[in-house]
Amino acid sequence: MEIKRLFDFVPYQLEKKPIPDAMVTKYGGEWKPTSTKELYDLVQQISRGLLRLGVKKDDKIALIAHQNRTEWSAMDLGILQVGAQDIPIYPTISAEDYEYIFNHAEIQYAFVGDEELYQKVMQIKDKVPTLKEVYTFDRVEGAKNWQEVLDLGADKSNQDELEKIKASISEDDLATIIYTSGTTGRPKGVMLSHRNIVSTVLSAVKRVPALPRPTRVISFLPTCHIFERVLVYLYLYSGFG
Repeated sequence: MEIKRLFDFVPYQLEKKPIPDAMVTKYGGEWKPTSTKELYDLVQQISRGLLRLGVKKDDKIALIAHQNRTEWSAMDLGILQVGAQDIPIYPTISAEDYEYIFNHAEIQYAFVGDEELYQKVMQIKDKVPTLKEVYTFDRVEGAKNWQEVLDLGADKSNQDELEKIKASISEDDLATIIYTSGTTGRPKGVMLSHRNIVSTVLSAVKRVPALPRPTRVISFLPTCHIFERVLVYLYLYSGFG
C-alpha cells in the first residue's frame, strides 16, 4: 500500500511487517507489548470514540505526557484519522504558556499522562473557552479517563463512517501544530501537513541501516518533539519494535 497520510503507517506495518511488539511501554515496573494488530485495532477504537464524542474535522486536541507511552502514539493516530489535528505540548512549560497555546490553537479536548499534568491543565481550564474536557491516561481521582473514549469506540457500528472520513483526508491536509518551547518569547506554532512529515519519514528511511528482524529501538526524545515523532513513524514503517 502507498503511504500518504500519517495514519497509513500502522496498516502498512500490519500488511507488510506485523510484529508482536510494535510498541512497548513500562507500567508498574513491567514492560507491556502491543502488537501491530492490537495497535491497529486500538487506533480504530479511539477514532470511533472521538467521533461519538463529537470530534470533527479540523478540531484541535492536545496531547501532553511526561513519558513516551503507547497511549500517546495511539491517540496521535486516532486523532488524525478523524481529520482533527493534535497539538503536542511540552509537559515542562509554564501554566501561562499552556493558557496561551490552548487559546491560540483553540483546543477542545486534552489528553494528559498523569495527575500532575491534569492539575496543571485544570488550572487554566476556565480561561480557555473552547476547552470542553480533559482526559488522563493514568487513573486520577475525579478526572475523566481516556478509557471512557475507548468505551465509546467499542461499538463498531460507526466504522463505515470512519472509513469514509479517512478516505477523504488528503496528504495536504493539516496534521499537527507543533509549538516551540517558548524559551525566547511566546511559543510559536508550526503547521505541518501529512505530506510534510510523511515525505521526511520516507526520505529518512534510506539512511537507516539494514537491521535484522526483530529489531528493538528505544524512544528517547519526548514524542512532542518533531524529530522523535518522525522516528516513531519511521519505526512503524521499518517494522521495528
